[in-house]
Amino acid sequence: MAAEEARGTPAVSVVIPARNAGSTLADQLAALSRQTFTDPWETLVCDNGSTDDTAAIVAEWQKLLPGLRRVDASAGVGAGGTRNVGVEHAAAPLIAFCDADDVVADEWLAEIARGLASHDAIACLSELSLLNPHRPDGESSGPVYRYDALPQFAFASSRAFAATKAALQAVGGFDPAVRIGEDTDLSWRLQLAGIPLLPWPSAVVHVRERDEFWATLRQWYEYGRAEKLLARRFARVPREAALPSDDSPAPALDQPAAPHGSALSRRLRRLTRMRGWRDIRPLLQRRSRWLGLRFGRPDASIPVYDGPGATPPAN
Repeated sequence: MAAEEARGTPAVSVVIPARNAGSTLADQLAALSRQTFTDPWETLVCDNGSTDDTAAIVAEWQKLLPGLRRVDASAGVGAGGTRNVGVEHAAAPLIAFCDADDVVADEWLAEIARGLASHDAIACLSELSLLNPHRPDGESSGPVYRYDALPQFAFASSRAFAATKAALQAVGGFDPAVRIGEDTDLSWRLQLAGIPLLPWPSAVVHVRERDEFWATLRQWYEYGRAEKLLARRFARVPREAALPSDDSPAPALDQPAAPHGSALSRRLRRLTRMRGWRDIRPLLQRRSRWLGLRFGRPDASIPVYDGPGATPPAN
């Protein structure tokens, strides 16, 4: 306790949901130990009932990473509910979310603090090549994404997202009832409540993609099912609903140069390099997402959104 008092009140709380994350958690904690951010901050590993060595890894890293603590989140429902437990225990006014199987860049937390100094919610960039050898150098995704259901509202991935604690509390945090697409659901509710979501590409997260064949297809099927669920949940929000205004510019990011040659020549080069299922991964992912959209069954118990901007049901 004395050590914590000496460090001062944390400016940022990093929330990491974890369930049997022993194989990757140490990599993320090592990345956090390299942060350039100089103000006091804390890391909360929210343990959602792990049965592996997750707790032991946290205990070991507490000697190396000041402000690290393990939070019992076994009562949290799903990833969203687990993150909510972290927010409840967070001592800082700014909350940065990352996942136990990714690796944040050294300047990530400093950029989070810079972004949240003037905005209530920001989306980070997901860099794909460092932890995934099959990806071309410099490939990335995000910071924000969109669905056809409400294309005017961007959403962030919960693996690369940050917000003020006040903004999260204003909308009730993640909805535990939404087990898939909980980050999209939160992003949309924030914006419908008048809280803009700003892309902040200078805050970079190196993302580790799933490498197992069936696990990857299942993940993308769930993405499609989530999109179908959210279209149903937000059906009363008109597509012309106004966006919250935020004219402040996000920091620029140098993007890799576009590949040389025509689209046809690039496809031919990809075909000649095919050695396994990873080479047709994008096609399989798109097909799995389509199957989720077409055949996935949304949870009918999840209530329709009736918040700001929603149209009352017809009598």
